Amino acid sequence: MIFKKVTIIGVGLIGGSIGEAIIKKRLAGTVIGVGHRASSINEALDRGAIDKGTLDAVKGVAGADLVIIATPVCLIPETARKISRSLKKGCVVTDVGSTKAEIVASLEHILPKGVDFVGSHPLAGSEKRGIEFAQDNLFRGSIVIMTKTKKTKRSALAKLSGFWKSFGVERVVIKSPEEHDRIVAEISHLPHIAAAAIVNTASDKSLEFASSGFKDTTRIAASDPGIWRDICVTNRKEILKAIERYERNISRLKKLIKSGSASRLSKEFERSKARREKLS
Repeated sequence: MIFKKVTIIGVGLIGGSIGEAIIKKRLAGTVIGVGHRASSINEALDRGAIDKGTLDAVKGVAGADLVIIATPVCLIPETARKISRSLKKGCVVTDVGSTKAEIVASLEHILPKGVDFVGSHPLAGSEKRGIEFAQDNLFRGSIVIMTKTKKTKRSALAKLSGFWKSFGVERVVIKSPEEHDRIVAEISHLPHIAAAAIVNTASDKSLEFASSGFKDTTRIAASDPGIWRDICVTNRKEILKAIERYERNISRLKKLIKSGSASRLSKEFERSKARREKLS
């Protein structure tokens, strides 16, 4: 047992999966779930993702040793502000948001002295959302990026790192919030934007013939629009840089196709093939 009491605010796919993993691996004495709908709390209880549930975040965090904020990214600062006065001294707070620079800056300002904050981002999930899609093994073999700033305490970093490793993650990596945002803009945010653009580029008549290649390439375009709207708003600087690099690559391919340069096209596709195969 790493923590006596853990409170998870937001018991959807990620929050619910965290709760299921904690309970299955007995990493905490009690897991409290906080939601905004009684139905989601009841389902989380039925699934064994939490021990107790409440709709009141202020009451839910009272006495917690670890608070995990698993709400949409734009709600994280607001949630932290709401619970800040109810957090006990020595409590560790983390979030699981997909963007970090704005969130970390806000929470380090909002949370009171004696409460330690460390940003977390488990690179795992699905285009689905909701507690019904939660899995206790969702994070197994994945990577978790944790953020470190001048205000981050080593003890909190070490404790939270051990917590994530207990989930069976492959690696826990420490980055600055800004470096985190640059990385995920390229390997997570840009792919979603590209997938959305590809789906919107195809005509309705062509979509009737879409098969595995198109569906595999664009699967993430089926993700929740609100979540991706918030990601684009909170990481716009790094996403725009990634889009600009993508545009340069698309432009180069366009020129090679236009010129009919078969040998240079082959080299371009060989390069992308080799880089992609390294991921396997």
